Amino acid sequence: MKISITGASGHIGNNLCRELINQKHRVKALVHTFDKSLKGVDVERVNGNILDKKAVNTVIEGADYVFHTAAIISIGVNSKDKIFQTNIEGTRNVIEACLFHKVKRLVHFSSIHALKSGPSDKLLDESGPLAGIEAFYYSQSKANAEILLLDACNRGLNTIILNPSSVVGPYDFVPSLAGQMIIKIATGKLPFLIKGGYHWVDVRDVVSAAINAMGMGQSGERYLLTSQWISLLDIAAIICNEVNRKTPAIIPDFLAWTGLPFIQLFSKLSGNKALYTKESLNIVSTSPKLVNHQKAVKELGFNPRPVEQTFVDSLHWFQTEGNINIRKLLKTTHNDQLYNE
Repeated sequence: MKISITGASGHIGNNLCRELINQKHRVKALVHTFDKSLKGVDVERVNGNILDKKAVNTVIEGADYVFHTAAIISIGVNSKDKIFQTNIEGTRNVIEACLFHKVKRLVHFSSIHALKSGPSDKLLDESGPLAGIEAFYYSQSKANAEILLLDACNRGLNTIILNPSSVVGPYDFVPSLAGQMIIKIATGKLPFLIKGGYHWVDVRDVVSAAINAMGMGQSGERYLLTSQWISLLDIAAIICNEVNRKTPAIIPDFLAWTGLPFIQLFSKLSGNKALYTKESLNIVSTSPKLVNHQKAVKELGFNPRPVEQTFVDSLHWFQTEGNINIRKLLKTTHNDQLYNE
């Protein structure tokens, strides 16, 4: 099968390329700038991005199926114009190319953030309304992209929408925000945690469901891909248990919000992206704990593994890649005691 992928060097994209190649498919990949993640992976590369209509048409031409993973994932770092241009206009370019080249199906990667967030104790499923202008720019952009997809369905495009929660797992080369959190906790560079948590999902399970979506699921439908909600404190306990390090302390919410300007200032001065932003604090404090992914289980064969194992596997992958030296951590922190609240 001939398959094209946008965002191929990203976390989901490069995992998708690897698994499709493993299943003997021919893969053409749209690659932006970061190419380390596809080193040694037998794909046909097309240089460019989804705002380049020529590059988009080149990568999609001749494809049976297209996976659209390219997007800017932003929690307060990028401008509205940049986010909207990539996530909305870029998606429009992909849609038009898929219609022109008559692909069999477009598998579009949206986000759980495309849906309007309600109270944390309210069940979230595919029937919920899309995020509106009250939401963060990223959420608005993913919601608007879904509207374009549904309109394209009415124009004859066979498309399916996948809405993963925060994706964690191996081959996280950039790394993602979740990957940065794992590294900082394991190396003792995240001095404190805030209350709250999020819904997480393993990238390998997302990829498996996405590949199934080539022949399963209903056109014009969205599918939530999540595993389970777990608190930041529990995540830290899982990671710190692996490296024999004390779990970071929990601080009150008001201290986190009060210290936010100083965190942002330090981030700018150091050149390191801040994990704590206005958006991220809001997300982990108010994210829904109840998310129903049974539609994906029934229609896409989605089978999410326990996220505890995902975080352990991610940590070990980072160690293998050289981001974390677990043996050194064990040697230097063997007197630390695991601390939980």
